[in-house]
Amino acid sequence: MRLRQIALASNDLDAATHALAGVFGLKVAYNDPHIDHYGLKNAVLPAGTGFLEVVQPITPTASAARFLSRRGGDAGYMVILQTADAAAERARAADLGVRVVDDIDTPTYRCAHFHPADFGGMLVSFDQQRTVSDYLDPYGDWYPAGPDWRDARTGTVVDLAGLQLSNPEPHGLAALWSKLIGAPLDQANPLRLPLTHGEVSFCEGDGPMTWISRIDLKVADPEDVLDRARGDGLDVDDDGVLIGGVRFRPVE
Repeated sequence: MRLRQIALASNDLDAATHALAGVFGLKVAYNDPHIDHYGLKNAVLPAGTGFLEVVQPITPTASAARFLSRRGGDAGYMVILQTADAAAERARAADLGVRVVDDIDTPTYRCAHFHPADFGGMLVSFDQQRTVSDYLDPYGDWYPAGPDWRDARTGTVVDLAGLQLSNPEPHGLAALWSKLIGAPLDQANPLRLPLTHGEVSFCEGDGPMTWISRIDLKVADPEDVLDRARGDGLDVDDDGVLIGGVRFRPVE
């Protein structure tokens, strides 16, 4: 599987996208007009050959609104994994007891969203872009980013490298994700789950919830990115810059 998109939930979509643009030079490629039925508005920003999404609730009953209330503010919301055969991966996960909460099946795109409780507290989706023959094609079509996403790419971010999930029992969460995704953990580091493209790591966190504590972006010049973040007055530490409730770490 390929790490293709990570979504943040925010109470202020414009502020979050403005920060990502200012620090990482990203541009909004698409505002999906169809997600209002989830009670959301969004912005999708190409990050090299991956994507960052920011969603904001527009109704108080939206699941993202409840998520923001539980988290007490902006936070990482969803992980989207691209696969060669979403139907087969969906069936395999369902056989393991994972509940499907949303299923989209069109001639060009197939995806299944899984119940967060079954993925240890994180909303996860297995997606297939049916208009590409190779799901690892770095510039292949990607329905959630709209038809013109390639034109919105910028030079600062090279790729979406990985994410880190925090949980009170990270070893248990790592084992669960390995089982549900069907990929082995790194033998040298059982808190690292390598994917066909990208990776997921796990660390111990405070509190009962699972959350995205860090997103790693491969960039041309990490120090330049951090200097820009400091210049914008953002919170910067050894794990990167805080945007939308998540630490973004620039890596080479």
